[in-house]
Amino acid sequence: MTTYLTITLLISSICGLTILLLGGAPARLRFYICLLLMVSWLTPWQLLQFQAESNALTLPLNILTELTWDTPTVATQNVLTAAPIKEQPSATWLTFDWLWQAAFVIGLLLFSKDLLSFVKLHRRWIQHSTLDNQTWKTAQITQPNCDIRRIDSQSPGMATGLINPIIWLDSKQHDAEKIRTIVLHELTHIRQHDPYWLWAINLLQRLFWWNPLVWFTAHYARQQIELSCDEQCKKHLPEGRYQLQLIKLTLQANKPQHPLQMPAVLQMSGTPAFNLQRINKLNKEHNMKKRHAIVMASLLSLTGWIGFSNATVNSQQVVFQEDKAQSIVNVLHTINDKNFTEAQSQLAKLTTQIDNFETPQQAKILKLQAHVLYELEPENPQILAFMDSAIALEDEIPSDELLDLINMAQALAASQQRWDKQLSYADHWFNVAAEAGDNSNQKNLLYMTAVSHYSLAQYNQAISRLNDLMSLSETQGEQPQESWLKLLMANHVEKDDLAKATKVQAKITMLYPTQNNQRLLNELSYNL
Repeated sequence: MTTYLTITLLISSICGLTILLLGGAPARLRFYICLLLMVSWLTPWQLLQFQAESNALTLPLNILTELTWDTPTVATQNVLTAAPIKEQPSATWLTFDWLWQAAFVIGLLLFSKDLLSFVKLHRRWIQHSTLDNQTWKTAQITQPNCDIRRIDSQSPGMATGLINPIIWLDSKQHDAEKIRTIVLHELTHIRQHDPYWLWAINLLQRLFWWNPLVWFTAHYARQQIELSCDEQCKKHLPEGRYQLQLIKLTLQANKPQHPLQMPAVLQMSGTPAFNLQRINKLNKEHNMKKRHAIVMASLLSLTGWIGFSNATVNSQQVVFQEDKAQSIVNVLHTINDKNFTEAQSQLAKLTTQIDNFETPQQAKILKLQAHVLYELEPENPQILAFMDSAIALEDEIPSDELLDLINMAQALAASQQRWDKQLSYADHWFNVAAEAGDNSNQKNLLYMTAVSHYSLAQYNQAISRLNDLMSLSETQGEQPQESWLKLLMANHVEKDDLAKATKVQAKITMLYPTQNNQRLLNELSYNL
């Protein structure tokens, strides 16, 4: 009990101090700190103890030893020596254990009640709402991302759902600018996976229904979710537009808003005080700075030290793991020094012992082999063979590392002009990204896929990929790149569709006015 409370209270204090120091940082950063604080209460720190062998590696300072409140052992040493006492079951621990389990069960029941209430509310909303996916056009978003439904509500907009999210729009909203702001706001929530985060927060809050610190942190975390969404929406609209629309939507005629008390519903409006705070925050820039990274690194270091200060580990196993990790680091240093021949020699030695490495490390070794060979012999077919071997380990590789592997493989295939291979890698990447919910590199993959289709004279497929790329770019509020438009124009020319080619070239000339672009437009118009 003492171990658990000591560690959780120390970590909570450090997290609270860190939040204060990161007042000017992006809201998402403070949100993650809130999650760390709440998860620390869920972690059984007192159980994180392992049997250590002789000469075990231990931390230089055990925080629990330094913060002991027990009676000094010197005072009782003689008594214990004279009359050893047999260990008796602790009635106090049994009572605490029972209370802990009872509190946990109550928390699960409260969470189940919230889940059931949400399901009933969601069904009632479905029955009393109408589907209105035409609103996507009003919001100037060409590709629908989820269903939009109209409902009578006190909030301008809401978002719910995990697998099939829904954006709820107040039936009284008809102004196009307001609708676009609401849809953009709720769509940003969905893209940031905020519905999942809300359910996670609600679960932790219910499990620790007796803990006011967790309840306060959960409330603060929900506010940071809204502030984070506001920061992202601000980037996608002209300067000052989002703030103006937010004022109109949440503070009209100074009427107080009464948000729905349902923890799993993302609502655009909140209390009047919080709405004012959101608007004030939007008038300032909240960018990630070097000092913010230093504060976060310090937080993680202190959390790790405090959390595991009561645990010991097998030193031989740690040293063995460090030796293997260090061997890979040595190869990376050699590569950074541009000594690729030596790096190839080091990797050859590691390959003979590759079965002794963990699967992610094996994939890293194979990836480095492909990289080094590419630097020495860019056209060597063995490069992609190494990448195929690394990707074959995908079942035991984290999704983010697997996506990096596949992305590197498709880039290497394109550099060797092996277009069929590039398309195969790209399809694999899209499948993995869809499962992992990671589309951070989607635009690059769409463009490279279009290049491959064009090189293989598959012009219809290339045009389809480029149209997907344009739609994604418009959805994100970004201007299409000149290279994308030129490739689209070239595909139409190859299909002898000069009308569409001229239309695309006109757009290029408008967005990227140069003499060369104007000359190409004149030539296409002349031949039309």
